[in-house]
Amino acid sequence: MKTYKMKINNEEYVAKIKKYKQFEIIVEVNGIDYEIELEKTERRKPEIEREEKIKPVLDAVSSKTKSPMTAQGNISAPIPGLVLRLLVNEGESVKVDDPVLILEAMKMESEITSNADGVVKRLHVKEGDSVQEGQILMEIGESKA
Repeated sequence: MKTYKMKINNEEYVAKIKKYKQFEIIVEVNGIDYEIELEKTERRKPEIEREEKIKPVLDAVSSKTKSPMTAQGNISAPIPGLVLRLLVNEGESVKVDDPVLILEAMKMESEITSNADGVVKRLHVKEGDSVQEGQILMEIGESKA
């Protein structure tokens, strides 16, 4: 039997729970038994909002020192994590949705894909590097066809 001290309207009571079964409780207060029936209320379920899968950001920026036909873009980290594997090298051609890097975050591997056709101009990270959200991972430029 559990014993509780209660204060109701500034008066102290000693209550012992004698029986507790779902919504019925028998409580002894100052030597007198009371049957208590609990009112069942619906619990509000927490609402879970899910966001769309995050894709890497590709910012296409024209370089004034190059011809207007050559565009350069940056693939940035969508989340902080660890560069597990580089799947491309500088100079390699990539197409939209080609996997370019595996990023590990919270013990989960995320495949980072290219969202533009082009050539890997420069890698800003190497395997084993820790990266922050928004950090540039690599530059993709237009392929010279």
